[in-house]
Amino acid sequence: MARPEKVARVDEVRAMFEETRSVVLSDFTGLDVAKISELRGLCRKNNVEFKVVKNTLAKLGVKDTDADGLSGYFEGPTAIAISREAENVPAKVLADFAKEHEAPKFKAGFVDGNVIDATAVLQLAMLPSKEELLAKLMGCIQGPGNGLVGCLQGPLRNLVSVLNQLKEQKES
Repeated sequence: MARPEKVARVDEVRAMFEETRSVVLSDFTGLDVAKISELRGLCRKNNVEFKVVKNTLAKLGVKDTDADGLSGYFEGPTAIAISREAENVPAKVLADFAKEHEAPKFKAGFVDGNVIDATAVLQLAMLPSKEELLAKLMGCIQGPGNGLVGCLQGPLRNLVSVLNQLKEQKES
């Protein structure tokens, strides 16, 4: 018979995968306690949960869910990074940390109901954030309007310049 705390942990893992926007599985081998604490702090600052769960409990937690394809990745030391806000934030935080410390290594991910491999997680980490994409979109939308305003102001600016030159000539 299963112990209540293990059943609760399995239910927690199941809920985690059902409520999130993205999950990244990583191998944290090579990180000491201080570096893991630093990584947890960085994750917390970016609203990402970083958890280490027993593989057997995680496999039970993803069983019969959309994330069932991840059960093969729960081998060896596995950490789970979760975001309930944005799809690429966990991958971006872990990738930025890995640049300095050469760990953690991506195993797989779960984004919008789809299981993705380590290569796709790395590509996800390279995508700009939602705010950056919105800023670029606004720049594209405003660009033609700004160009039109500049074109319409050009003749007036030239007229004022010619009038100023005539004024200066008559004064001298």
